[in-house]
Parts: sequence; structure tokens; C-alpha cells
Amino acid sequence: MAKLKKRSQYLMAEPNWAKLSLAQNEEEKYQAWADTRYFIHQEISSRESYKAFRDWISKSGWEKKIQDRVKAAPDYCYISIGEHAWFSAKVGWMPQQLRDYIEKRLPYLLEKGDKAIEEKKNKAEVIKLKPKVIRTQLEQLLSATDESMDNLSDGKKAASIESLLKQIALIPKELAEAHNELSSIKDEVDELVRVRKIKGGRSDWDEQLIEGYSHWNTPTTRKVLAFLTEGLAAIDSFTATKKTVRRRKPQDPRKIVARLRHLKADKDFNIASINPVDILGSTEVWTYDVKRKRLGLYMSANPGGLNVHGTSIQGYDDDLSYEKTLRKPEEQLPLIIKKSKKALHEQVGKVRGKQMKVKTRINPNMLLLKVQ
Repeated sequence: MAKLKKRSQYLMAEPNWAKLSLAQNEEEKYQAWADTRYFIHQEISSRESYKAFRDWISKSGWEKKIQDRVKAAPDYCYISIGEHAWFSAKVGWMPQQLRDYIEKRLPYLLEKGDKAIEEKKNKAEVIKLKPKVIRTQLEQLLSATDESMDNLSDGKKAASIESLLKQIALIPKELAEAHNELSSIKDEVDELVRVRKIKGGRSDWDEQLIEGYSHWNTPTTRKVLAFLTEGLAAIDSFTATKKTVRRRKPQDPRKIVARLRHLKADKDFNIASINPVDILGSTEVWTYDVKRKRLGLYMSANPGGLNVHGTSIQGYDDDLSYEKTLRKPEEQLPLIIKKSKKALHEQVGKVRGKQMKVKTRINPNMLLLKVQ
């Protein structure tokens, strides 16, 4: 019976890695990479390429401290160079041009690694004091963005960054970081468009950049550039709507009126003041100064009503508020307290005497008669 052929785990035909590993010079090695680049991009998952790059770091020849700092960088920093490392693991070597590209990216990787180390250290210090949930939303967004860019390069439908932002809630700090990362990618794509227009005299870096994005034709590059431009605008929009607005904690009404010095009760008139808290938000406050025999009306100047600050009533209308002297307060005050709003104004209107400006400050001789 004929032996069944082992089924491939890939949809595309897998390159003969053993044969490719026999490449002798740099030209042959780079050609081997170019011939397999499309297969790696289509068939190898981001997770596999990220792991391959971290494994490659240990064999890179960099100092141990440099290796640790680069390994600490988030996965999304290895989007393109991860494929280089995966290829290297299969054939046992890496073309010098790819190695040069990684070396050029080293400052960026170190910066991201140092930042991740610092954040991890800070989180550890915070956890000692209080357990804290570690957020992964930024990594989710950047990974999803990477997937959308892959879909665009494959001619598939891609989720916009705006739609991703609606699904993955980022805090302002994460939005700023996402903006920085996508701006960096857009800058590289802008540079790709620029160097492609150069007909002659390209630098080695220009050639590496063009080769690195050789799987993107001109229409695809335009789509990716538009995708990133719209995405950055979406992040700006989300940032504007998520600016933190500090809400003042409502103040205890009792504390607001705590310093209002007034006469709590008068035995001669047998009248007690109302709770000063009732002044807050009222449209009218009636007072009586037992020493000066003055009835006072504080009329609100706006729909929000009256307020209290320290020892003063605030928010009253100077023209509508007034004081009047009562000739027979022992007879008039009980009637004033009992009257309805309309009847009270009619009653006070009949009191003979000049209307005077009210005192802003409430003093210890003033009874707080009633509010409307």
C-alpha cells in the first residue's frame, strides 16, 4: 500500500529550507530571502515571528544588557523584523542587509524596551501598596491595526482604526501612545513613497526600505497611507472627547452656611430663624434686624437662586432687594411670617417708609424669617 503524503500545515507550497540554506554569498542569501518573503508574510503568524525575533536576540552578539532591554520591548515593535528572524531560524543565517536594517532599528527598540522596563518597575511598586489591573488595551489596538494593514496588503476588507477605537476603550495616555506609534509607521510609509520616486542614486537604506515593503504595490501603499492618516485623525478626535474634566465634589450645604452669623431666635418676638441651609437656591429671603428694626428682602437675580458665601448672601438683585423700617414689629412680624408670597408683598407694600439698600452681610442681630 502506498504511503500517504504528509499534509502540509500551510496553504502555500513551503520553500525547501535545506536547499536555501546552502546559499554561499550575500547575493544568493538575499535572493533566498526575497524568494521566501511572500510565503513568510502570508503563512507565518505574528506570534511566531515575534518569538523568533526574541530567540534571535540571544544569538545576536549584542551585550547582555542590550539584549535584555530589546527583549523588554512590546511585541508590536517587531512587526517587520520578526519575519527576518523567523527566516534566519529556518536557514541558519541572516543576509547582511537584513541585519543592517535591524541595527538601524536598534535605538527605537532600546527606547521602547527601556520604557516597558520602567513601567513594569512602577507597576511593581504600585502593586506592593495596592493591587492594580494591568491594562492591555493599547497592545490590542496596535495588534488589530497591524492585522488591518495585513488585510489591506492582501486586498481584503480591513477594520478602520476609528471602528477599533469604538471597540477598545483607551484612556488619554494610551491614545497619545497609539498616536506616536502610528505616526512612526506613517512616517516610514511616507518615506517609502518618497524613495520609490527616486530613479537613481538611492542609498543602501533606501533600497532596504523598498525591499522591505516589496509586497506592497503602489495602490496598496496608497490605501495603507490613507488608512493611517484617517486613523490618526480618529485618535485626535477621540482624544478631544476624552479630555478629563475634573468634577468638583458637591459641597455639604451645612458647611456653606456654617459662617453665616445670624440671630437664631428672639424671645421678645417669640420667633426662631429658619434653617440657613434653606437660603441656598431660594428666590427670596426675608430677614429682620431686631436692633435697627429693619425688614429686609433679598430677591434672586437669576433662576439659580440665592447663595451664601461666608457671612454674606450672594446672587441677589440690587434693584429688587430692599429694606424697610417696621414701626410696630410685634404686630407686623407674625403676619409677615404667615402670609403667602403674593399677600406678603402686598402687605409690605402698604408699610409706610423709604426703601433702602439691603446689607450684603448678615449680622448677629438678624432673624432669618422665611424663604420663597
